[in-house]
Amino acid sequence: MKISPRELQELATDVDDLHRDSMRTFREEVGELHAEVADNGRRRFLTTAAVGGAGLAAGSAFLPVGRLLPSAFARQSLTDVDIAVFAESVELAAVEAYKAGAPLLSKEVLPVAQLFLGHHQEHAGAFGALAGSKATGKPNAALVKALTPTLQGLKTQEDVLKFARSVEDQAVATYAFALTALTSADAATGTATILPVEAAHSVALGLALGESPADQFPTGAFETADIAKGIDPAKYPVA
Repeated sequence: MKISPRELQELATDVDDLHRDSMRTFREEVGELHAEVADNGRRRFLTTAAVGGAGLAAGSAFLPVGRLLPSAFARQSLTDVDIAVFAESVELAAVEAYKAGAPLLSKEVLPVAQLFLGHHQEHAGAFGALAGSKATGKPNAALVKALTPTLQGLKTQEDVLKFARSVEDQAVATYAFALTALTSADAATGTATILPVEAAHSVALGLALGESPADQFPTGAFETADIAKGIDPAKYPVA
């Protein structure tokens, strides 16, 4: 069932409420994390974790992770802070993607895209807070470069919505795997507050496209693309 622009705006308002609640929770988690690190010298926030690949697709959340991981990513060892730095760069790349598609959107749909863009901007800031002094404040250059040809080929509003939904799916997949790799409970809890917001973005965009519930699972052509099944930091390292 395809929803109208007005219904999309109403749904986006509900997503925004979820986002605001999530950001409040995230700030609380980060505050607790920093306090615990300061009060307990034995706590290791920078514990090395074998992250593997950002291999979970949204529709494959219950499959064994190891079957989905790119081997190069599976060999990479990242700390919780490294994951936060990468996530910040992915969020800022999503911001750039929304900016690039904005000129093709109608006046009714543009505010929704701007709202979701703002969510990604705030999510980047939240991950940057987790990353601390290692935060770059920059979009992932390799990812932006990979996405640019597709962005340049967008011709219609529907193209933009389909692309945005795919990006949201890949962000969700990336964070779903990150949750299995983070070693700090506080960092994992904070990340878990962001994941459902971006999943809600995907659902809203899918409904605007008239997709069925089955279409919400990324099992189509995008799975064979370069950033299929999550965004791999081995392919898109933070500069």
